[in-house]
Amino acid sequence: MTRTTTRLGGVAAAAVLCVGLVACQSGGDEPGGPEASPSASPSASASPSPSVEPSEAAIAERAAEAEQRYQEYRQITDRHRIEGTPAFPELFDERGLLGEPEVWDAVAESDEFWADEGLKQIGKTRIASIKVTGYDGDPLSDGISGHRVKFAVCLDNSDIDIVREDGTSAVKKGQPRRTIVKVVMQGQEDGTWTANKFTTTDKVC
Repeated sequence: MTRTTTRLGGVAAAAVLCVGLVACQSGGDEPGGPEASPSASPSASASPSPSVEPSEAAIAERAAEAEQRYQEYRQITDRHRIEGTPAFPELFDERGLLGEPEVWDAVAESDEFWADEGLKQIGKTRIASIKVTGYDGDPLSDGISGHRVKFAVCLDNSDIDIVREDGTSAVKKGQPRRTIVKVVMQGQEDGTWTANKFTTTDKVC
């Protein structure tokens, strides 16, 4: 089962009592735990590695730029949740990280929810793994406007607690602590990448 959300906080406001920690599981294009890679046996007749296609290299470069912006989004959101301050002004006004009107509204509503409930976050979200699952647009074009990079991200909330003003935990006991999120970052005319869509899944990673 999946659900789509533009609630871009590390902990969605609607699911804060369980820290937004939907379960996630590896499989398909979703990141899983570390896997050992087999050692290659040396061979005199081994063929040279094939060269990387220009389009593949361009996708890798642009995906790295989009990932860096996503990492920035995560760091800013965590910091504001820990400090108990609204994330929207920095995410939108200062850093231009939010790409769609519904995303702006969702982040503002999430800020309001945390403030109304008197919630603060203890600890930081860790990105356990992140994998590019798709690229929309011509990677060899000069600009990135309208291009989209799709990621499958495994978020590890094992070190996080969310507390009320009286110090009690708002985290639901027994809730899975690792969350898979499918992220879409979109290119803008000014050459930056913005967060446009998150989809959470009930799978363990």
